[in-house]
Amino acid sequence: MRKLIAVYALLHTTTAFAPAPVKRAPTSLHAENPIRKYGGSVVLGLLGIQSIRDLILEVPKLGSDQADYFGTAIDVAFTAFVATQLATQSGVAQPDGGEPSADLAGLDFKITMSVGRESGTWMDKSWAASGARLLLPLQCKFTGDELDLGFPGEEALAGRYCRRLDCEGGSFVGPGGTVTVACDGGGWWAAPTGRPGEQSLRFFLDFPEGAERNDVSIPPGRVFFSSALLNGDADDAYDVPASEIYEARDGLKLLNSGGLTIKKNTLLNLWGALGDVNLILGRYSLSGGKTAEEVGRAASEASPE
Repeated sequence: MRKLIAVYALLHTTTAFAPAPVKRAPTSLHAENPIRKYGGSVVLGLLGIQSIRDLILEVPKLGSDQADYFGTAIDVAFTAFVATQLATQSGVAQPDGGEPSADLAGLDFKITMSVGRESGTWMDKSWAASGARLLLPLQCKFTGDELDLGFPGEEALAGRYCRRLDCEGGSFVGPGGTVTVACDGGGWWAAPTGRPGEQSLRFFLDFPEGAERNDVSIPPGRVFFSSALLNGDADDAYDVPASEIYEARDGLKLLNSGGLTIKKNTLLNLWGALGDVNLILGRYSLSGGKTAEEVGRAASEASPE
């Protein structure tokens, strides 16, 4: 059974080692259940220790009739995987050389969260069953400041270290009037996807008290945002209207909408030891920036006839 778990884990992403410079202290985030926060790392470490113990018994048998070459290969690979994952979680190793693949520092957008039931979500059946939505506008600014998330970091971003995302919260109008929603800010990271002209963009915001409107709620804690960045030479490869793309720097184009998720790691997935379970919370859109359509129109108007 453990060998099957090891094979499954090895199919997940791996990261490259890079030296980690000294960073500032972690920000003050919402309280989190320590079992959910550290449980996955503990399980992963215990599985790694078991693989090392097996290797101590298996290696001396190599070349004999009792050799288990397949099992030994799995244990070697899984031990390396565990070491890489724990090194990334602790900040000893950093993917992508410790730098995001795109520089978004200085971008300032209004992000409107549209929280509500989406097709395929694993949220409780009673959650947003009415079809209502919670619309929450937030002013956010991407910065280039390094953010230390503490151990074990975030699998969805770059492990322990990412870049800071500033946000002071927002408000919406509920049945009883204006509701103010507190936000402690968050972090962001961009990384190559392996597809030409495309990079993934992941960021999160922390809501210490959450928010609720009728049967729709944002649970207290961390909400993840996912989108994509397109290089300037990828225009012909993606069927995306110019009105749905915002111009960033260095020829990058940012999709102006994406998905919202929250993590829900439990004993069923070993508290995230082999990967996080993400529940669909809704979607979001950007505004307040300059779209590719507007940039093209301005360039056309400015060019001499």
